[in-house]
Amino acid sequence: MTIGIHWDLVQLDFTLATAAIAQLKARKRHIGPYLMGGVEHAMWWLLPLGSSHRLMGPPGVVRHPKGAELLAPPPGKYQGDRVWVLPGVPALTSAGELREAIDAALLQLAGRAAPCP
Repeated sequence: MTIGIHWDLVQLDFTLATAAIAQLKARKRHIGPYLMGGVEHAMWWLLPLGSSHRLMGPPGVVRHPKGAELLAPPPGKYQGDRVWVLPGVPALTSAGELREAIDAALLQLAGRAAPCP
């Protein structure tokens, strides 16, 4: 899959991504498809095209450039220790909502905030 044609892509450290997912769920925000990789200890999030710039800056977040390739298995299959998580509606996660969840998760992981709202 080539990044920057139909969606943007960001990679999150597994611990941060797990905490961000908890934040999204607690805030009742939509969680779109993401790819998990156990060996890499990472998750990759598909975001609406042109929105990944909103996630620049936080530690543990890597924005992939347009034209980069993402090696991914077909949905429902494992490949190279990667698997898609497809929660409910196939719409992509909002970059703004993911950024808010990441910021809250970073505070939580640093012990400076209460767990989820």
